[in-house]
Parts: sequence; C-alpha cells; structure tokens
Amino acid sequence: MSKKISICYAPKEVEIFLAQHKDAKFVLYLAHKDSDGWRKSTSRVYMNQISPHLIYLPVDIERNDLESLRQVYKISQENNQIVAINQTQPHKSNPVVQELFRYFPNVPANIDSIIKNQNGELVPFNLNGPAFVDWFADEVTSIAGKTIVLVGVGGAGESIAREMARNHPLELLLIDSVDKRLLAEELSSKDIRVEYASKLSISSLADKSSLIVINAAGKEGTSDDSAVVSLLSSYANKQYIFVDLRPQLILPIVEQAKKLGWKAYTGYGMNARNDYVFLCKVTKIATIEPPSFESFREMVAKAS
Repeated sequence: MSKKISICYAPKEVEIFLAQHKDAKFVLYLAHKDSDGWRKSTSRVYMNQISPHLIYLPVDIERNDLESLRQVYKISQENNQIVAINQTQPHKSNPVVQELFRYFPNVPANIDSIIKNQNGELVPFNLNGPAFVDWFADEVTSIAGKTIVLVGVGGAGESIAREMARNHPLELLLIDSVDKRLLAEELSSKDIRVEYASKLSISSLADKSSLIVINAAGKEGTSDDSAVVSLLSSYANKQYIFVDLRPQLILPIVEQAKKLGWKAYTGYGMNARNDYVFLCKVTKIATIEPPSFESFREMVAKAS
C-alpha cells in the first residue's frame, strides 16, 4: 500500500492533491472499495508507472453519493490538469453522469470512461465491452454460435452483454440478483435468444455442445462464488470455457476450473487491452508518449 498513490475520499481532497502537483496531468479513478479491495487494486500500480507527469488518482466515493459525484465531475470539467476519468462500480453509468451527457450525440448506453478531447470537453466512452470481445476473439475463440452464461450483469457485465449480443451467439443467459428482464428483451432478436434469471440453474445447461461461462460478479464486488463453483463441478471435463473477469493473473476459482477440465482464464488479458486503449487516448491528450503494448502488458502482469 505504501507504494501506491494515496486515496482521496472527498472532492476537497482531490482539489488539494491537484494543487500539490501543479506540473502533472491527472486521471481520476472513481470507485468504492473496502480496504481489502483497494489493496488488491492493480491499476493503482501500473497506471502510475507510465510517466512521472501522469498521476492516476484513486477517488473513493460511496454508492449513491450523487453530490460528491457532481463535485468531482465539475472539478474535472474546470481543471485542465484532469485529462480523463476511469469509473468502475458502483459508479458506471450513474445518474449524475447520465445527466451530464444527456444531450451528448451518440452517447453510449454504458459509460465506463470519460476522456477530454482537444477542446478540453469531457467525452463519454464504453471501453469494457469491446475490449472483452476483442480479447476473447483473438485469444480464446469465436462467440458466434455458442451458449453464453454471464453471471453478474452490473457495470462491466452489462457492457459485455451488449457487445456479445452483437457477435451472434446462439443464446445468452443473464444471471443477476437485480432484475435484468428489460435488458434481456432489448438484446433478444430473431437470431439470438436472451434470457434472464435471478439465480444460476445448473440443470438448464445440460447437453450443450458448447458453453462459455463468464463470471463478472466477482469483479463487481460479489464474494460468493458457490453457485459458479457448483456449475464448474457439474460440467467437468467437457472442455467448456470459463472466464473470471477479476484482473489478477492467478485466481483460485480459475485454477480450480482448470483442474476440472475447463479452459479457464482470468480477466488479466481483457484488462490489459482495455486499459491500453484507454491509456493511448489519455496520453494523446496529455502529450505523453505511451509505452508499447508489450511493455504495458508486462507492467500489468507484474502488478497482478
């Protein structure tokens, strides 16, 4: 923890930190984590290794603290030291950012990144979904014609669901304790069946010729993996595919899946690709030379 940039817990602390580092450009990382979550946060390490003139500043704001969010966005709009915002749960597509970009043309349905353009205006982006699908297609397999189970459909999960639906899976099953029936209806078409369930049903997945299970719940802070572990055990040795989106290089649940005969991956590859796309946009505005993707992947790996 002592090697990581300190966390700001209020908009005023952000202003003080900016004033103390007048010569630096900033990316704000909006999140809400407990002490263990911040300890495990990998981006606090590698994003602060890019340049001494670029600071990736974690800002902890509690869920539904809309006034603090308004203040942070206002500071970001008015202070030219801030070049971008990376926001994770519970702040992706929050009500304040939706209001902020209400009249923005072609605003993405899911906003996980905000980056200033050459005119100093904040521009919203959805990077999570495309980064996952691009990584999956390049390093794992095609999504087309597969049965996909997505566990956890908040934040990154919803963005990934939308992007996967565009890539012609056979069926997409959305699992979340929060009702996602409207999203399932939105993504359904004559070519793809999208269903929602509040709990994972193992028996409904019997006799699938191909199955991809994506656990996004852990990335969003859910700690109970028991239902996913039961699924992994029930369909052992079928060479199905499992991805847990948490960014660490090694995860116990992924290692367990491999022992059970699954082709299993952590979210490290998607995370590195996502953050490199974000970084290249940021360094262009900050007029800083980005590292090569290979060098950046090494930084991410060492921090993971």
